[in-house]
Amino acid sequence: IMASGKETPRQKMIGMMYLVLTALLALNVSKEAVEAFKRVDEGLTKTTANFMEKNNSVYADFTAKSIANPKKSAPWVAKAKAVQSRANELFDYMAALKVEIVTKTEGEDSEAVVDGKVDTEKIQKIDDLNVPSEVMIGANNNGKAFDLKAALVDYREFLLEQIGPNHPNVTNSIENSLETEDVKQLDGTTAQWEMHNFQSLPLVAVVTILSKLQ
Repeated sequence: IMASGKETPRQKMIGMMYLVLTALLALNVSKEAVEAFKRVDEGLTKTTANFMEKNNSVYADFTAKSIANPKKSAPWVAKAKAVQSRANELFDYMAALKVEIVTKTEGEDSEAVVDGKVDTEKIQKIDDLNVPSEVMIGANNNGKAFDLKAALVDYREFLLEQIGPNHPNVTNSIENSLETEDVKQLDGTTAQWEMHNFQSLPLVAVVTILSKLQ
């Protein structure tokens, strides 16, 4: 959501690790694979923080240009601020989901939640399978993953509208990053995006998936 442009080698490496670990979980391998998700989440969190710094610099540039030439820059500043607002809203929603999952699993006094953020290294019940599915999928397929998908679709369409039809590289990047279509699984069957990402996965994997989306 917050990122733009081509992936760095570090991002590609983290992405590959994420895919490998997801495949290992699908094969129901040992707890070591679940532990490894901590490292992936830490890498994603650092990458996101780096992009935040980069974005802050870009928005500072927008502000400077709006002061230097307010009439010319006004439409672009308005668009940039609208994108920033929508991005922050969705980012914070996913951060709150991570906190909700961890606190419902470990209690309100969980040491893994610090200042409204989840510290993956401090999660104790990393392999809990019940609460993440309960929160994200729900007993009657009415969990928050369905709301999240709707929010991602809405945000994706909003971004594409802001960009317009004449920037195919950016459009493709957004569509790929915010993909919410059904997913073809290893056994050849197709699963809903919500089920593929959030059903019957250990807590740390669900937190990592949310970090990846952020």
